Amino acid sequence: MDTIKAIELRKSVRSYLSKPVETEIITQLVRAGNSAPKVGIFHTSVIENPEILKEINEEALVQYKNSGDKLLMGRAALEGYQPLYGAPVFFLFSAPFANPLKEATTSCAATCITIAATALGLGSCYIHSALQGIRGNSKLMEKIGIPFGLTPICGVVVGHSAEDSLPPHRSITENVNYCR
Repeated sequence: MDTIKAIELRKSVRSYLSKPVETEIITQLVRAGNSAPKVGIFHTSVIENPEILKEINEEALVQYKNSGDKLLMGRAALEGYQPLYGAPVFFLFSAPFANPLKEATTSCAATCITIAATALGLGSCYIHSALQGIRGNSKLMEKIGIPFGLTPICGVVVGHSAEDSLPPHRSITENVNYCR
């Protein structure tokens, strides 16, 4: 699939099959993330361990329930809700908190992975709020292998989609102006 087609077909997938993602594909996705534009350093943790994924989900749910945020509290109240959507792979991006462009840098890496995943026939979803269960939890951060001095910024879940493959409808006229 060419790049433009992958960009057009990319959508946020929130339901995954339990089928694992092949190691060769994960390596390709890591390369895609590392090819992103960046300012400063960032670190990628590739989490496939089901016990760690479960712990991230559980910690995020606790944070959602206690957040005071109606949307997050509502999600946490849904029976069976999983902040990582049951995906078998979670790419977690961390960077130095002091880097003023940490969100831009890690989001660029995340975007490259979502596009590459689409091109490789996989589903993906950008993850942010689920990181509440990781930040400040030094034991979990150590299990994940986040280097000292870095903080989780964003992530991407990837897997074989359990959803239909219809492409999203996106208008190209509602949010664009041209200065020609």
